[in-house]
Amino acid sequence: MRTTMLRTGSLAGVTVAVLAATAGIAAADDSVTGSAFGASATVSLLPGVLTDSKGITVETGQLAKSASAGPKSASIADVPLKGLVTAKAIASSVVDGAGSVAAKASVAEATLPLLAPVAGRVPSIRLISARCASADGHVTGSSDLANVNLGKLGTLPAATSPNQKLGIPGVAEITVNEQLQRYDGSLEVTALHIKLLGGKTTGALGSGDVKLASVTCGPSKERAPEAPPKPEGPGQVVVVPAGAPQTGDGSLATEG
Repeated sequence: MRTTMLRTGSLAGVTVAVLAATAGIAAADDSVTGSAFGASATVSLLPGVLTDSKGITVETGQLAKSASAGPKSASIADVPLKGLVTAKAIASSVVDGAGSVAAKASVAEATLPLLAPVAGRVPSIRLISARCASADGHVTGSSDLANVNLGKLGTLPAATSPNQKLGIPGVAEITVNEQLQRYDGSLEVTALHIKLLGGKTTGALGSGDVKLASVTCGPSKERAPEAPPKPEGPGQVVVVPAGAPQTGDGSLATEG
């Protein structure tokens, strides 16, 4: 008796290849980026602020900068920051994962001579740090400041909520744990942002910005539920006698 062998799932190899290629494209699209830096300053100071002569302009760029594209970490010791800020060390790092990223930045043993004229003393902060993370469709961030002494500028609670502000109206604004959500879904967290507000108010220092410990994490995609594993090996083999009536799935039909 002659028999016919029917194989189901004959396109399994092609299907697997297509799915693998699609997964590769999805993985590339799921990349998440981050960046961080220890300190930056873009400031124009009025005459007599920090110096006895004419006003000065300071442009430092982002110091101790790291990013997903590299370098992954950076640090600088004994940072004078042109006399605006001093720090024993500043550092930053970025760690990339599968569809995720984490970034952190820190400033150790910082003093703020820039604010001494309005604080009544040179403000000091033992540790300034910021961090962010993005994974599974969620972006989070936080900041920490330890042993803070800002003199007349005020005090900070132990747990500082995002975008806590203090300072002197028209002279300087200090934002602690600044968190800015960007239009593309990324989150920028700056532990300490000093903004000089201009030169027309009594006691004015100048204009510009100083940022200490700043990180940014891009948006991530929510992970889809994993599909159950598919059986391995060739498709099912069904042996059907030649000429036998068959159903649509290749099995023998029941005779009435």
